[in-house]
Amino acid sequence: MHVAVLLAAVVAISWAAPLIRLAEAPVLVIAALRVALAAAPMAAAASWRSRDEVRMLVRGATARRDAAFVALAGVALACHFWAWVAAIDRTSIITSVALVALQPLIAALGAWLFLRERPPAATLAGMAIAFGGALLLVADDLGERGTLVGDLLALLAAVLVSGYLVLGRRLRRRLSNLAYGASVYSVAATILLVAIAASGTPLTGHPVDAYLLIAALALGPQLVGHNALNWALRALPAATVAVATLGEPVGAALIAAVLLDELPSASEVAGSLVVLLGVGVALGHRLSPATRPSR
Repeated sequence: MHVAVLLAAVVAISWAAPLIRLAEAPVLVIAALRVALAAAPMAAAASWRSRDEVRMLVRGATARRDAAFVALAGVALACHFWAWVAAIDRTSIITSVALVALQPLIAALGAWLFLRERPPAATLAGMAIAFGGALLLVADDLGERGTLVGDLLALLAAVLVSGYLVLGRRLRRRLSNLAYGASVYSVAATILLVAIAASGTPLTGHPVDAYLLIAALALGPQLVGHNALNWALRALPAATVAVATLGEPVGAALIAAVLLDELPSASEVAGSLVVLLGVGVALGHRLSPATRPSR
């Protein structure tokens, strides 16, 4: 059952990049509506099933501190979605997804630099391999300014989602997935909608197909994919789930090849495989019998 849910999650999130590429709308509109359409049903469900948790978040003994963490996590998530949608608009799908897959290693690197949590030797080796693959991907685009900007935006998206996950670790100790997700999604959606208003970007008047694709993006990759991953975390080690998500670049590349006729170059395939190998090596040591949690 858990394996089936995990597989469904990977298939769902693999559609994110192709759907973004197909949607003919401004970057901010795609990012804002994706989060807003996912936040609405989650907020409604949280107000019904997790009222006590939401009330604790607003009025609890540590409400001010928790609210600050929710706000920061929401800012990081909003900026992540903007950066990633902008990256897909400027570089290839396989490159953007592979670079964002670096986020577990960026989180580990941040913990090492700022929290002095030295990662194990396997993680350090995986970092070296993965970042070598990232350099290979970026080097392939050095002659194309627009594509290089897309690569840098994808790396920024990986940094931002790493910050979002690190900030969420503290809150998830007291909040359910529903209460936490509804709160953070609502903050992120609000920030992106304000950014649309401030920038003068039109929210309406885009092709009907674009809105349908964004709705599919919110329903599939966001609500089904991410919630299924969170559900799988209840029964499976986090490292197992993280390694499973490495199937996203493969799935996204296959979907892009069929729907968009976007065939990756040999160097893009090589760089992406090196990135995924590095992330797999970095996370693989957690899957050894010695490190599996006892049942």
